[in-house]
Amino acid sequence: MEPKNLSDLIPDQDNANKGTEYGQHLLRKSIQELGIGRGVLAANDGTLIAGNQTVNMLSELGFEKIIVVPTDGNTLVVTQRTDIAPGTKEFHELALADNKVGQVNLSFDEGKVDELAEMFDINLGDWGFKTEKVVGKQQNEGGLAERFVVPPFSVLDTRQGYWQARKKDWHARIGDKGESREGTLRKSASGDDPSYYRQKSAIEEKLGLKLTSAEFEEKHYVRSTKIPKGVSLLDPVLSEVVIKWFGLPGGHAFDPFAGDSVFGFVAASEGQQFTGIELRQEQADLNQGRLTESGLPGRYICDDGRNVAQHVPAESQDLLFSCPPYFDLEVYSDKENDASNQKTYQGFYAILDQAFTAAITCLKPGRFAVIVCGDVRDKKTGAYYRFPQDVVGTFVREGMYLYNELILIEQAGNGAIRANGQMKHRKVVKTHQQVLVFYKGNPRDIKTTFPEITYEPEDLESFGVDSADESDHAED
Repeated sequence: MEPKNLSDLIPDQDNANKGTEYGQHLLRKSIQELGIGRGVLAANDGTLIAGNQTVNMLSELGFEKIIVVPTDGNTLVVTQRTDIAPGTKEFHELALADNKVGQVNLSFDEGKVDELAEMFDINLGDWGFKTEKVVGKQQNEGGLAERFVVPPFSVLDTRQGYWQARKKDWHARIGDKGESREGTLRKSASGDDPSYYRQKSAIEEKLGLKLTSAEFEEKHYVRSTKIPKGVSLLDPVLSEVVIKWFGLPGGHAFDPFAGDSVFGFVAASEGQQFTGIELRQEQADLNQGRLTESGLPGRYICDDGRNVAQHVPAESQDLLFSCPPYFDLEVYSDKENDASNQKTYQGFYAILDQAFTAAITCLKPGRFAVIVCGDVRDKKTGAYYRFPQDVVGTFVREGMYLYNELILIEQAGNGAIRANGQMKHRKVVKTHQQVLVFYKGNPRDIKTTFPEITYEPEDLESFGVDSADESDHAED
């Protein structure tokens, strides 16, 4: 059947490319400003082989007219733009845009890629795919991902299809897109520039007076050229893993550096009585609102994390979990007591040390503390501060055991682009974080204190997986 209109083209339901949010933005911008740059590829019935993202965008923008050129694969089909001449701005801008959109709008569903390769005996290595992903599939053998959420190994691979699918479902339920943090970073014209507050503090110190945001932006602010595309959010699947592995059913969980609403929402959803300490009132209010709107228990208290023991009774909590600021990697506010707003790493970690020391007194004996952290570099020397080692030092000093050390592998994102610049200084691109697990008490008591981890069919049903098909969950 030859398609006559755009609506006659059939989407590929097994398309492994999910696209990216930024890629969709560039695709829309390119079509709106430069017109359609290339054609799409369809099978003999009009089902799309390549160009699913383009057709979706054209449909969204109201395009309908198409021209179909039948071919058996032996004839090159050329799309000729009669309105563009070589050597013009339009010529070169469209050439750059076309290549860039194709580059950044790729985000493969690795589970789907593996599924198609296995179903049709496709050698992924022949087409540039990394075949090491088969390790992830082997990890699921024996139902490990079903019983433990993800395989209980020291490397947690967030790139795996089963992880990404669960993460997507959690985000849909939580609805946190970092809007409160983005608004705080932005203030007004500053955008999501992590240097905003550092610049403002330096100018205020130099002038000897406080400036309003408007005064600072009008006369002193220099926007950084290195603007992140978004804000960091805690991984909800990691939160779920921590609760299932190291929490107690129906227990009390708390976080002295609550940040976004992810952990509180997941903890409450998993039956935990949650308490979060958050320095910024707007973030605490937003987090509390999400719990209330969803009918979930839990409370957020606006205060300095160092005051956690003033709000949480001694030895009352069953799980301490926190993903604190990573020094000035992301500056959350211009508050003087904000750890991320300190001028030196020593000042930053002094706040964390006091907060963690106080938090440990709130934890019951025979319980776990889990801290997510990643090292950051000194901007002058480029050397790491050894942040994770300092965290270990604090907890060990307070009598806790370092019981597990996990590596959280993350998607590289724009790592390939950053690598070119970083390797000039022989800096490798960091694509992992550390998850440090501490235990308070005698580790020999763990087996009797913590029940065996079980898997229930409703665990899958809450994520839209039919319990009758639970044996296939590992391959989702």
